[in-house]
Amino acid sequence: MSGPKSARYTLTPEQRRILAEARERERKTKRELDKLQQHRGELATLKERLSTATTSIDMLVDRIGDGNEVQRSIQNSISQIETIIQESAGLSKQRGLEKLQVFNSKVKTVEEVARKIVAQYESQSNEINAVLSKNIEDSITDGMLIRIDDEIVNPQSYLESQIAKIKDTLHEIQSSNVSSDLQKEGIIILERAQRITDDSFIDNYYAMTVLPYIKRCKAYEEQIKEYGEEFDELASKHRYYSEYLGMPVISFTFSMDSLNSLRREVAELESQSAKIEEQQYISESLNQVMRDMGYNVVGSREVVKKSGRKFRNELYHFSEGSVVNVTYAANGQISMELGGVDTCDREPSEEESSVLCDEMVEFCDEFPEIERRLKEKGVVLMNRISMLPPAEEYTQIINVSDFNMTEKVDVLETASKKQTETRKQVLRKE
Repeated sequence: MSGPKSARYTLTPEQRRILAEARERERKTKRELDKLQQHRGELATLKERLSTATTSIDMLVDRIGDGNEVQRSIQNSISQIETIIQESAGLSKQRGLEKLQVFNSKVKTVEEVARKIVAQYESQSNEINAVLSKNIEDSITDGMLIRIDDEIVNPQSYLESQIAKIKDTLHEIQSSNVSSDLQKEGIIILERAQRITDDSFIDNYYAMTVLPYIKRCKAYEEQIKEYGEEFDELASKHRYYSEYLGMPVISFTFSMDSLNSLRREVAELESQSAKIEEQQYISESLNQVMRDMGYNVVGSREVVKKSGRKFRNELYHFSEGSVVNVTYAANGQISMELGGVDTCDREPSEEESSVLCDEMVEFCDEFPEIERRLKEKGVVLMNRISMLPPAEEYTQIINVSDFNMTEKVDVLETASKKQTETRKQVLRKE
């Protein structure tokens, strides 16, 4: 029963679960690193906006004595951002998933606080500027010479105040979780508002253009609250599995259509990845078992048939002049054949066939041990395709010139059969 052997192997449910958990942990770790990078970019933007806010707040505190609490909150937020960015610089995949998750939670808290402070200031900026403007006017009336920004000194007209209102509203909307398309639309709406010169038209523009836009942004934000976490998880999986499969990485913008599309595509990509990973694990397990039993890899090759079918061969040294050729097919089938070694294509002689037939019998005795050790690694037989008996009709010569050889292998010698004790595979006998 030791002619050519072909079989399909699969994993036990427990081993499949272990692989799935390891794969998911790897994906989550990568996602945490991506989230950290996004947080860093957002924190840098928030720091810039907070720094801009300090100009008016510092002046308000210096001139009037108001705004101390806001000033302290801005300063504290800037300090927290600087600290967190510095701490994040040394984080990497090696820190582990749990530490990355804890740190990202900390970063998110700092980011949320900063965003609230920015929104609070920007919603009060007109009021702050009005207070400063009045104080400066009073100072000028008292004969004090002060150099200050024109927008603070000069009171706004109705048109200017309405445009400023639209600007503040759109800034508040854009600081929330809206899509890039909605953000771009908001920029266009503001640019058009700033070109309006008629007091009556600005009110109409606000009612007919700005308010509907705000409504759509709010609706989008509600969808994000309900489905955003699922969308982020699916987008992360899609990116991870695409990279794993060597496929183009696609960026997705949140929408219900893209969410449904992601659900379908991720399920398919995950299935493909799991099958490839399973076959890789089976291959690696067989390779380890063969090594543990004293079979050394001496050569390999990748083959693509005209039909497009792919398979991989690995040669394991069996004895002086013979090797075991293991073939891994794309469909998961594994074939094992013992053959003599030469550097040309030819048929074995009668004497060589007799020698190789004896080698088949010896390999037959060890094959059950190979499968037993595979089972210990969670690799079990799915179905036996062939288990042919040792016979001279199955003997063959393997042309090692077709392989990428990593070790020199002796050509089959038929003058005298080498003693079994000289084999390098003596470690197989335990």
